[in-house]
Amino acid sequence: MYICQKNWQKWVMKYKKFYEKYLGEKLKVCIIYDTKRGSTEQIAEWMKEGLLNAGIKVDLKRVDRVDNFDYDVFVIGSPIYWEKPLKSVVNFLSENKEKFKGNKVAIFVVCLAKLFGLLTDRHVKNHYLKPLEEKVSGSLVGSGVFKGWLKKPDYNEKKNVIKWIRGVVQESQK
Repeated sequence: MYICQKNWQKWVMKYKKFYEKYLGEKLKVCIIYDTKRGSTEQIAEWMKEGLLNAGIKVDLKRVDRVDNFDYDVFVIGSPIYWEKPLKSVVNFLSENKEKFKGNKVAIFVVCLAKLFGLLTDRHVKNHYLKPLEEKVSGSLVGSGVFKGWLKKPDYNEKKNVIKWIRGVVQESQK
């Protein structure tokens, strides 16, 4: 356990130095989400943790608590229920479409379809991500799909989440 923790700390420090060197303190990220059973909230928390450890300013807000659009990058996420993103997230994107113009936006969904692997990729893209991506008026810099859970958090997914969010930040700087 100690060796894994030690390697994790080295990895975090390596990326923290990279982000501080190339992005400085200017970049501001807002992670916006809604959740029903907590898995999307946990994934959003992991994203925040990954960015904070890299020295990036980040705020985490539920869709009904967003009152400020003064950010460089928006990351917006929804769980999938009954084969659709939550209506609150879709409505949030529709109602605030103009406020995202000129900003970088990334979309993510949390679903159990990820458990079935490559067989569901096309379905996930067309039915889960596409309805959200179509509402984005800013520059879409990434779309992600993460495996949800019903009872206990899947900590194996944390590494994928952090890798994805850091890739989004790098892409937003191009």
